[in-house]
Amino acid sequence: MYRLSTLFFLFNLIISTLFVITSNHWFIIWISLEINTISIIPIILTNQNRRNIEASIKYFIIQAIAASLLLNATLINFWNEGSWLISNPLNIFSNQIITIALLLKLGLVPFHSWYPEVLQGINLINGLLLTTWQKIAPTIITFNIINNLNINILTFCSISSILLGAWGGLNQTNTRKIIAFSSITHIGWIILISIYNINLSLIMFLIYIIINLSIFISLINNNILNLANSNKSNIINPWNASILSLSLLSLGGLPPLTGFLNKILALNILINNNIFLSTIPLIIGSLISLFFYIRITFNTIMTTFPQNSIILINIRNNFFNFNINAIPTILSTVGIIILPNLINLLIV
Repeated sequence: MYRLSTLFFLFNLIISTLFVITSNHWFIIWISLEINTISIIPIILTNQNRRNIEASIKYFIIQAIAASLLLNATLINFWNEGSWLISNPLNIFSNQIITIALLLKLGLVPFHSWYPEVLQGINLINGLLLTTWQKIAPTIITFNIINNLNINILTFCSISSILLGAWGGLNQTNTRKIIAFSSITHIGWIILISIYNINLSLIMFLIYIIINLSIFISLINNNILNLANSNKSNIINPWNASILSLSLLSLGGLPPLTGFLNKILALNILINNNIFLSTIPLIIGSLISLFFYIRITFNTIMTTFPQNSIILINIRNNFFNFNINAIPTILSTVGIIILPNLINLLIV
């Protein structure tokens, strides 16, 4: 019965997100977002403990506020314009309120403080859902109405998210909080580039999800919750330690790994549009982020002496876990060979 209810909520989660992606009607989008929120809360509460309950309440309150702002803004726009279609232009007031609602849902600056706290209070599997699947709906809405939103606010909030997300991850030891600040930084990159090229932003978002999937599977395999026990991964599961290290470096944008594509293509788009000043904080934020990714990598695979006999045994015993993570790992590390062909097809 417990598994059936979880599957039911997961099904609703998937269907509601698909409705958001495919719908062109504000009211249907709002209903789908509400179903999405109602479905994720019971999934977060699968483990009944104080931190989990606190995280679910925080998440519910933030999502409810964002959804109410979105509904009121679209109602005001309907009274003025007479249409529920998202392709129709927004009035000035609705424009500002919808921008704030989307920033709340995405967890971008200045509405970012709830996101690391929520992610720290839930388990790694639910953390994977929040950093990947739950980002799809608000990101696609932003892409669909990017021309109707306040570009100046989006640009400022995106650049601030890149800098503050990088800075916030420096003094963290909890892996979920580090991933949360990393998510704030990467979503900032994606939203900023969507102003100039939506197709490239979609590619960047796909790369981000693939790399995040690889990282979370590696963290889940050995239940790595903080930096203090990350170095045990090299002895317990050497495959996992290597995968985690490569995926983290890829997320940081270290060449020649797949994540480097996000950085170089984003900077290329900004330079082609003569946005030279915006590239400075992006490069600074990227270097700061890369520092704490390298710190985790160093702690994972370079702080223990070789244990040959243990490693041999564990490679055999944990090869199945490696197979589960094989495709995300390949795409997140050597995808730089495959993905340019896809980019050439999609970027106009």
